[in-house]
Amino acid sequence: MATIYYYVDSSKIDKIRSFGLKLSENYTHTIPIGDLPKRVFVGLLNPRDDMFKYNSNEYTCIKVDLYPEQCYVLNEVSLIITPKDGDYGLIPLGEYLYGYYEKPRVVFNTSILPEQIEILDDVMDEPILFESSKDLFYQIRVNKLIDEMDPQEAYSALCEYLDYKEGKVLSNLDNHSVTKEN
Repeated sequence: MATIYYYVDSSKIDKIRSFGLKLSENYTHTIPIGDLPKRVFVGLLNPRDDMFKYNSNEYTCIKVDLYPEQCYVLNEVSLIITPKDGDYGLIPLGEYLYGYYEKPRVVFNTSILPEQIEILDDVMDEPILFESSKDLFYQIRVNKLIDEMDPQEAYSALCEYLDYKEGKVLSNLDNHSVTKEN
């Protein structure tokens, strides 16, 4: 089973725990899966992938246990801007490599039964292995760049960047000059 995180209105949590969520009444999007448009819920791989809801008392995060075969991962931008070619970039959950998308969202087209629901408990739950999907995405990209660079070049580039961020060094790459501020 795969654990998918899904936020619900906190005022409805008792009803949801008792009766679940019927897809036909509560779906959030319609997207093509296979050749047919399907109503879907949109969940998360990590509860901190939506920090607004994570920090809000108006929403409660539930953990939904689903079969991986029921789930697909896509990048959030596909839900905001419909792809012209109709390709949402759906990846079956079982084939998805964590960190591939900057803002992954999990779509599933099945109702959520009460026995599949558990409320997220940050204190007692099993640990989540990464801070957020977005952080993991950037960590992987930065590490890949560093691995491809000569170690001395990587060190120099990072030092220059840190100096720039602190306002100690201003680089002008157009004329290859460096100015130190006092």
